[in-house]
Amino acid sequence: MPTFYVDETGFTGEDLLAREQPLFVQATNNYTADEADQIIRDAFGRINAAELKYTRLARGGRHEDHIVECVRIITSDPARAGTWVAHKEFAMVTFLVDWWMEPLAYQAGVNLYQDGGNCGTANMLFMCLEGFWSVEFRQKLLLHFQRMFRARTRERFAECESFMRRERSKVSDNALEVLGYLWHSFRLLGYGHVVGLPKHVLDLALPGLVLIGHKWRERHDGPWEAVLDQSSMMAKQKWLWEELSSPQVAEARFEYPHSSQAFPMNVSGTRFADSLHERQIQICDVLAGATVACLRTHMDDSKRGAYSDKLIDAGIEKLTIGGIWPSQDVTPEALGTKGWDGNEAIEWIAEELARQRGRRDQRPERG
Repeated sequence: MPTFYVDETGFTGEDLLAREQPLFVQATNNYTADEADQIIRDAFGRINAAELKYTRLARGGRHEDHIVECVRIITSDPARAGTWVAHKEFAMVTFLVDWWMEPLAYQAGVNLYQDGGNCGTANMLFMCLEGFWSVEFRQKLLLHFQRMFRARTRERFAECESFMRRERSKVSDNALEVLGYLWHSFRLLGYGHVVGLPKHVLDLALPGLVLIGHKWRERHDGPWEAVLDQSSMMAKQKWLWEELSSPQVAEARFEYPHSSQAFPMNVSGTRFADSLHERQIQICDVLAGATVACLRTHMDDSKRGAYSDKLIDAGIEKLTIGGIWPSQDVTPEALGTKGWDGNEAIEWIAEELARQRGRRDQRPERG
């Protein structure tokens, strides 16, 4: 059975504003055990280690050339591997749009997912919160919303509302309009909306894994087996992943501006494994760590150096299969989302999950 492997780096749960880890990356491959062993021998043959870990290999820069060689081998056949990347602070902005702004727009009869309006809005907010204020202000504002979404207490709701009220009183014109996008939900949705949000709404692991599953489904009909590192936080949402990826899901296809989703993903089983005994997961770990090292140069040009240049020369950027990353594009034309309605897929998935739950509840108990 074809099998794909996934490992991640930079996961901080629902804390998307941890400054020491601003990026989250999931790496994947579908190598056989023999292929993984050969890649490791070719790239790291002289390194005596029972298990390869990027953090150990990169420490002190002693093994950077080995890491680059591993990336070069992987990119020689990019259809066998990939990475999903997330700028976590921007991801927090996208979650604000999805869980705070979109429900209010929906009540008003506005489809924020039409023509990629959600994407344009997230880009606009990310840029304007820095442009009219500063990076520090944007982080402070997002931290208030993150605390509110995580704690879901009246105290945190009131703190966030008070912060927004104070900041609105200090500005006018365009800056006031920007804050207005986030202000009205306090009055029109209220605390009850926050309490009623689904669990783990700020968790990045599931969206990335879903896209990875769809990418492998594009490359092979399956059925697939998915193997994740047993330390992965996806174990908390295994039930939801299994329902989304199940061969029992109805057939459907949704076209996105830069990708597509075909259901069923046709993943017949998911296994959580010890990376010590799964060399494919070790390769994922190395690739994810190298990707973070390269992406940091996009966030801060002062971090660019010989190592990141070598990774780019090795082709690491062409392994990116998707992600959440800020852009200056805000119009449907610039985003390539004109005529696209993301709400169609969201509604279908919600209905399909409800159908699956109903079918499961109707099964007779054994014994």
